[in-house]
Amino acid sequence: MKRFLVLDSFRGLCALALIVHHTHIERSITELTFFRNASQFVGYFFALSGFLIYRRYIGNIATPRQLRAFVVTRACRVMPLHIAVLLFFIAFECLKLVLERYGLSLSYPAFSGDRAPSEILPNLLLIQAWWPTFNALSFNYPAWFISVEFYLWMIFALILFCLPGLARKLFSLLCVLAFIALYKDFNLIPRNVLWGASCFFAGTITYRLYARLYDAMPGPWLASVLEIGVLAAIYWLMTEGEQPITLELGLLFCAAVLIFAFEAGVISRLLSLRWFPALGRLWLSIYLTHAAVIFVLATGLTVAARFTGISLLVDRPGETTGTVVRYLSTGDALNDNLLMAFVVIAVVVISMLVHYWLEVPGIRFGRHWKQGTLLLRRKDDPQPERV
Repeated sequence: MKRFLVLDSFRGLCALALIVHHTHIERSITELTFFRNASQFVGYFFALSGFLIYRRYIGNIATPRQLRAFVVTRACRVMPLHIAVLLFFIAFECLKLVLERYGLSLSYPAFSGDRAPSEILPNLLLIQAWWPTFNALSFNYPAWFISVEFYLWMIFALILFCLPGLARKLFSLLCVLAFIALYKDFNLIPRNVLWGASCFFAGTITYRLYARLYDAMPGPWLASVLEIGVLAAIYWLMTEGEQPITLELGLLFCAAVLIFAFEAGVISRLLSLRWFPALGRLWLSIYLTHAAVIFVLATGLTVAARFTGISLLVDRPGETTGTVVRYLSTGDALNDNLLMAFVVIAVVVISMLVHYWLEVPGIRFGRHWKQGTLLLRRKDDPQPERV
């Protein structure tokens, strides 16, 4: 089955933008409006997931065996990496407990606030983003996306299994209802869940459009104009659009998925170069590990500041009234941007290791589990498929 390298490359770049978004460094590019709004790129992740999942599984979840295989595959795609990072944060809270006994306290007491013990089970079960009483941003805060995504996969599979004849209409209906609920600020369902559902099921519609338009593939010139145009529209909306920009960007991300799926323009040629698809393969590892890397760096600077007396952290008022954001700061714009570059490189390097040692083995484990070949040798396994 064809792999959409350009769409994957774009997803990798979005993951890098999210690193910058979550790294608060005082005099660096992190404070540009584009990167301050880069959290919106999660909408692209949802839309692309709906596009790819629909393409891969439409018509292929008709029996209990196929449904089981889908659940196993999806669980093994995200759970090993998610649980590993969650355990890292729990272990760090345990380390803080030990340090507090010796009189060394860090920013917040161990197992408090968004890392309270009551948040461990919701994170383990990936339900933290679905219930208002849970903290969707607890422990590894980017994992809220996996929480929403995982159960959207399950809803998708159950609809295909139980109501195959109505599946396409139901996907369209769920997309429309989720967008309306977002527009009307319907608060009985968490906003992030509505955002994910609207973009995910819009992605399924996008694939149907792509399949119908496939024989009318645009030429290189028209494709280049469309690619540049949709990227310019996304950039303009993220820098000049009136908040909230979630609805408009969701539709633009679907347009970007449709246009770049043809891989016919000059931007697509650029994104097909060797390094971009490699970055695309790392997107999930980058996304799920970057908060941990930033956290370790900030903690290290906190400890260094206490022992050296050099101020490396600055507290600034957050966008929400009453909140405080802690910024990393070297006191110099050049050094702050070099620190930002170091964070991105560190995340990518660690993601390469995590991808090789956790993500890929998890995918292979899932394939052997559903095939009943867990005890067989795996050294000659083909490259695992990632969706």
